[in-house]
Parts: sequence; C-alpha cells; structure tokens
Amino acid sequence: MEIDGACALITGSSGGLGTVLATTLAAEGANVAICYRTGAERAEDVKALVEEQGRTALPVYLDQTNPNSVDDAIEKVVGFFGGVDLLINNAGMASGGHSLPIGDLEALTPEIWDEMMAVNIRGPYLMARAAAPYLRQSKWGKIVNLGSTIGHGIWGAGAAYAPSKGAVAPLTRFLAAALAPDVAVNCVAPGLMEGTEMSGAAPEAYIDGWRNQAILGQTTSLQDVASHIVGFCKSEAVTGQVLIVDGGIHFN
Repeated sequence: MEIDGACALITGSSGGLGTVLATTLAAEGANVAICYRTGAERAEDVKALVEEQGRTALPVYLDQTNPNSVDDAIEKVVGFFGGVDLLINNAGMASGGHSLPIGDLEALTPEIWDEMMAVNIRGPYLMARAAAPYLRQSKWGKIVNLGSTIGHGIWGAGAAYAPSKGAVAPLTRFLAAALAPDVAVNCVAPGLMEGTEMSGAAPEAYIDGWRNQAILGQTTSLQDVASHIVGFCKSEAVTGQVLIVDGGIHFN
C-alpha cells in the first residue's frame, strides 16, 4: 500500500535517525510531525528538509516520559493534521550521559534504571496508548517501534540499557495483539548506527568491535533502517514482528 497523504508522527525526530526517517517518509508522500524533547533548532532544520520535498511538517515538543506531555503532543498533531496515521517510536537513550561500565551495578543506580525504562519502554507504551484512537480511525494505522540488536541474544548483554531495549520486542507483540485488526505494530532492531548522538562519542575501537562481530563486516546505515521502517508502514499483512538490522550479528 502507498502512504501518500498520511501523517507520520516520529518521536526523537531531531536526531540523526529521526532526520533520515522524516525525509524518507516525506519522499513517500507522508506529512511529518517532528517530535523533540531537546534540539528545537534541529527540529526546524528537519522541517525545512521535509518542506523541500513538498510535504507539510510540524515541530512539536514532546517529553514521552510525561503522560501530560504525550497527550498535549498528540492533541497538537491531531489539531494540525486532522489525525495520526503512522507512529514511529524512535526516541531512546543509551546511557543519558552517565558513565556505566559493563556489569557495574553500583554505577547503574535506581534513578538511572528508572530513567532508561521511562524513555525506552514506558515512552513507546504511552505514545501508542494516546495515539491508538486515531490510529484505529486511520486507513493507514501503523506503529513501528525502535528496539536494538543489543536486546537480543547474549552479545552485548552487559550493556545497561539492554533490558529496556529488549523489552520493546514483547511490547510490540502485545500492542500488535491489542490493536488488531485495525492497527499493525512491528519493530526494527538496529545495530550500531554511525551518524547518531549515541555513536558519535564512541571510540573507533568500539565501532570496529561492531564491524568485527557482523558477518557482513559493517555497521548499520541510517538509510537502511529507515527503509525497513517505511516497509512496515506500507505493508498490509505483517504485524507483531521484530526485524534485526545489524549486519549479521544476530540471526532471528
């Protein structure tokens, strides 16, 4: 199916992957709600990129850990576009600027744990819950969640945020069952993506480690991830699935 004219709400869409998602969906004919918590100026830049493709864009402040902010953002998007057709739960955090050595439970304080869970798993739930009535009304009706390959298998299991990102897979299956048959819900779980805030500060040795683990010998491209997300948005008969895009670190 085509998504020309759909309204795509993208969380975290002022970042690296969010920008690519916004422009890729615009190229498919979608209008875009550019949701951001920080980076208001970057959101305006993304708006300009979307408009260059002849589509409409609306920057919207969103703190997805706050139910009131979630409701306000959905209300603004619906008021502007008339509804929500595609929800892309892209926003996430790896460490939130905290130093979290592998296996150090003292460094992983309850406060940091709660923050990760609030952003990475509670946030997508809140967004899906608030958008559900409009997604049900839509003829497009899709949710795509962003997980992470590090939440699968045992490689990278020592990463502090692995439990929160790993939980996105069962959340996806739960939402797929709860919202069927009106809304399809799927998940893309990328490997390390160069060109994002999460990878920008990583040492080259760390990035090389990802390449060496991948049987295709490469990290994950932003455009590849965006293309698979668009594929889920356009699919008519796929729901409850998790697609790992990591160059062959994990087979699923």
